[in-house]
Amino acid sequence: MSQFTPLGSVEAPSPLSLPGLGPAPNEHEIPRLWRGFLRRKRLFIGIVVTFVLFVALITLMTPKTYTTTVRLMSGTPGASTPSSSDTTTLPILNALVLQDGAQTAETFAALIQQQNIADAVVKNLGLNSTASKVLAQVTVKPVVNTAILELSVKWPHAEDSARIANEFGKVFVDVQRGFVQSQANAALGFLAAELPSAEKRMNAANAELANYQAANGFIDVSDHTKDIVARDSAVQERIETLTLDLQGAQTLYNNLHGELGTMPAATNPVEGGLKQRLAEVEAQLAIARKQYTEQHPAVIALIQQEDALRNQIALQPSEERSGEAVVNPNPVYQTLSQEEAADRARIQGDTENLAQLQTVHKSLAATMKQLPEKGMMLTQLQQRAKLATDVYQALQQKYTDATIARTTAISDVSIIQPASADAAVLSPNLKLNLMVAPLIGMLIASIVVFILEYFERKLRDANDVQSAIGLPVIASVPSFSSSSRRALPWLQSMTVEAFLHLCVSLRLSKRQPLHSLAITSACIGDGKSTVAFNLAKALSNVQPPILLIDGDMRRSTLHSHAGTPNLTGLSEVLNGESELLRSVQKLSPQLDLLTSGQPVPNPVALLQSTHFDDLLEEAKRHYSIVVIDTPALSCVADGFAIASRVDGTALVVAANTTDERVAKEVVSQFQALGIDNVVGVVLNKDRQRIHDYSDYFAGAFTNALPKGTD
Repeated sequence: MSQFTPLGSVEAPSPLSLPGLGPAPNEHEIPRLWRGFLRRKRLFIGIVVTFVLFVALITLMTPKTYTTTVRLMSGTPGASTPSSSDTTTLPILNALVLQDGAQTAETFAALIQQQNIADAVVKNLGLNSTASKVLAQVTVKPVVNTAILELSVKWPHAEDSARIANEFGKVFVDVQRGFVQSQANAALGFLAAELPSAEKRMNAANAELANYQAANGFIDVSDHTKDIVARDSAVQERIETLTLDLQGAQTLYNNLHGELGTMPAATNPVEGGLKQRLAEVEAQLAIARKQYTEQHPAVIALIQQEDALRNQIALQPSEERSGEAVVNPNPVYQTLSQEEAADRARIQGDTENLAQLQTVHKSLAATMKQLPEKGMMLTQLQQRAKLATDVYQALQQKYTDATIARTTAISDVSIIQPASADAAVLSPNLKLNLMVAPLIGMLIASIVVFILEYFERKLRDANDVQSAIGLPVIASVPSFSSSSRRALPWLQSMTVEAFLHLCVSLRLSKRQPLHSLAITSACIGDGKSTVAFNLAKALSNVQPPILLIDGDMRRSTLHSHAGTPNLTGLSEVLNGESELLRSVQKLSPQLDLLTSGQPVPNPVALLQSTHFDDLLEEAKRHYSIVVIDTPALSCVADGFAIASRVDGTALVVAANTTDERVAKEVVSQFQALGIDNVVGVVLNKDRQRIHDYSDYFAGAFTNALPKGTD
């Protein structure tokens, strides 16, 4: 058989120089992830379809509810900050108006979800439900930067949802109106008690003035006397007014203090969440009982959940505290506490002002003792009569104002847009969910594929190899995982062609002829021994004679591939116990095999000895090419010892098996050891498609078998 002439003069790519080899760390990361994404497109589509079907199933199984919304305005309609024109002459009511104007939309949002309001709604509408269940379906939220509240109600029927929402708004408006009326009633009680005594004081003062004038006739009073008496009368009038205001504030304070004593200072949020969950479970149980019997597993499970929630609620404390601080204060208690604090401040302020006025009055009284007695007395009686009359008239006016406030009490909350069944929002919405589900499904699928691709660092194809470790793929050996008999002929044909292609690539990979070649791999199981054996067979038909050496003296496998004994081999030749030509075994006329021989304790020492160099020189004299199968590089250093002494090294990578990080580490070790004879990568177990090569191989073989035959 003729031999190929060595192509030493052919200009071909030089072997890869490993120093500085490879792309930047993240330069090809995105393309690699994209290729992985395309490889996992079936998984991607499966996740998306599964998620959409899951959403559709959950949507169909979830009980339908309708949500309607009523809009309320917090604060007196058409009013902003109270001005002097908006106030009455009653200080008690003026303070109440100012306090109510300071309440925020968030405060009303908390007040509207009280138990007493829900009780009134259930009673007014005759609902077959409890207040806690109704409250669990109610949501109140303020519209940002406005005084508008949106009260939403979820219910199985749109009409009932709208009725409940509107009734909630109506009841809350009435409750707020009643609150204003209760404050007015407190003021009326005080005024009704003060009016008779004020009338008596006015009549007595007027009678005393008339009697004094009748007894003394005309009295000329100087301007100085009138001024002193007028000042003293003004002080006394102010004292009377402050005394009345102080008594009124004390009345309101006592009223609020009594109300605060009847309610808790805080609520437990855990209890509220449990009650809401209980209402949901009770609603689900009612629906399940209409569909199933009491013995159905779904009904039994819901009953057990209901009992467990009731037990947890019974064990909850009435309020939650952190040390001495209340964690969740009651909004109603907070509001009343603020009003109580304001009344307490008014009482303190009035008391201080009264003390100052009493001091001024004593000073003026001392001055008046030095004035003419008759003139001073007349002026005092006149001022006293005028003061009594003014106080009586003021109390009458205040009584009238309080009566009007009680009769026409205007709530600080008003309905601006009632709920409508026609505008109810269905939940869950099947059409909307089916529109959104694919988008969410694609997002989930993308994350899953990305995570799998990112953490499962397997070299899958030639592009992955090139971008990850920077070595060219000089040949791809197809995988024989297919069990179809129709696929075997073209796979076998492609395998033969792959090894012939490898032979040509090896001949063109160096400027100098390759006389010795190491076949190695990063990991055990990448198929380097199979590649070495088949490459040697292919080379024996192209450039004979060929010597195949099993350089793995730890886990030898080539004798099993060839079906020969392993009694004498490489270890015996290197130990000097045998000669090369006596130890080789004929596999074919142009292919000899030197097995690994018997195991030795330290193979690296033999491979680094001069005996191994001598063996290679002798083999080159008798054979065209020497192919050496080495141990895996990630396990032992034997492969590096062999690679450093041969003309070229081919790295075998198993597609979808070899770990990228291990392969990178092996390449880095080549670089660190100064081994620059790596000719490229043999991609083993590559997945090939028949239509890629059908024009060359598949046609004749696929026609050889009937369709449908396996």
